[in-house]
Amino acid sequence: MNNPSNPASTPVSSPTAQATPDSLGLGHSSGQRGAEILAGFRAEKYPSPDTIALSRWSGRIVARLLMRLAASEAPVNYPTSRFMIFENLIRRVLQQRSGDFILAEVASGLSPRGLRLAREFPQLHVIEVDLPSVVQDKQQRLRAAKNLRIPANIEWRGVDLGVVPLSDVLTEQLDIVSAEGLFGYFAPDEVIRIAANICKLLKPGGRLISDITWKPGFEEAKQVTSFFTRQAGEVKTLISSYDEGQKLFQEAGYETANFYQASKLIAEFKLPHPVVDIGVTVEAIKGSAKPEGAVSTPASPEPSVPKP
Repeated sequence: MNNPSNPASTPVSSPTAQATPDSLGLGHSSGQRGAEILAGFRAEKYPSPDTIALSRWSGRIVARLLMRLAASEAPVNYPTSRFMIFENLIRRVLQQRSGDFILAEVASGLSPRGLRLAREFPQLHVIEVDLPSVVQDKQQRLRAAKNLRIPANIEWRGVDLGVVPLSDVLTEQLDIVSAEGLFGYFAPDEVIRIAANICKLLKPGGRLISDITWKPGFEEAKQVTSFFTRQAGEVKTLISSYDEGQKLFQEAGYETANFYQASKLIAEFKLPHPVVDIGVTVEAIKGSAKPEGAVSTPASPEPSVPKP
C-alpha cells in the first residue's frame, strides 16, 4: 500500500508508463513506443485487417528501418515468431479441453492475438490488460477500422501494473495468463513477484505463458536490440541457461516450467526463418498438471498455424 502521509513514497507511474522524449513519433512512454514498433513489425511481415488496423505509419517506418539495419532477417523475425509461439501454445491448451475458459493477456499492447483467439474460440473469454493510454489507443484504432469484427467475448482493462496490483484488476480465477514482452523490463526479484501474483490468480493446472530475454541471442542481435531498447526501455532480466529460468519460476510457486526456442520450432509452428533466439518463451504451470512437450521443444502434433 502507498503511504498517503508521504507523497514522495507514492509512485506516480511505472518506468514504462512515464513520459520520456519521443523523437520518432511513436508515443510519449517507452511502453507505447515498444507496442508501436511491434505492431509495425506485424503489419510489415504479415499484413492483415487486424495488423494494419492496429499499426501506424510511424511504427511501420521504424520496423522497416530495423529490417534494413539488421545484417540479416534473423533478428527481425524474432518478434513475429514469439507472437506465433504464444498463440499456438494457447491454442493447444484450448483444443485439448472443453468448456469455458478465461484468458488474460497482460501487457497486451497492440497485439491482435486476443481478437483472433476470441473469434476462433467462442467459449473463451479474453481480458486484455495494459496501460490506460495503450488500451484507449487500441480501442480507438479498432473502432476506426472498416470491416473489422470485434467479438463480444473480449474486453479491455486499462491499468498501470507498476502501481496497481494485478489482483485488483483481475478478480476472476484464470485458466491462462499470457504476458508477452513483459518480464524483460523488470529486475529478477520483480519478475518473481509478478509471476507469483499471477500464479495466485490461476486455477490449478493453469498456465502462465511469458518470455525471458535470452542473453546469447540478445547479444548476437545487438544491432537491432540496442535500437529497440533505446525506444522501449532497458532490459533488466536476461538468462543464459534454462536452469536460471527454472529458478525464477520455481521461486514464484510454479510446479513446472517449459522453455521453447523459436529456432527449434520453425518447422512445427511454421515460423519465419532464419530466426535469432533473442528470448525464450516460457510455459509455467501451476499445480500438478503435467505439461505436454519436452523442456525446450513441445512434442505435439503439428498445428494449423494461421499467420498473425
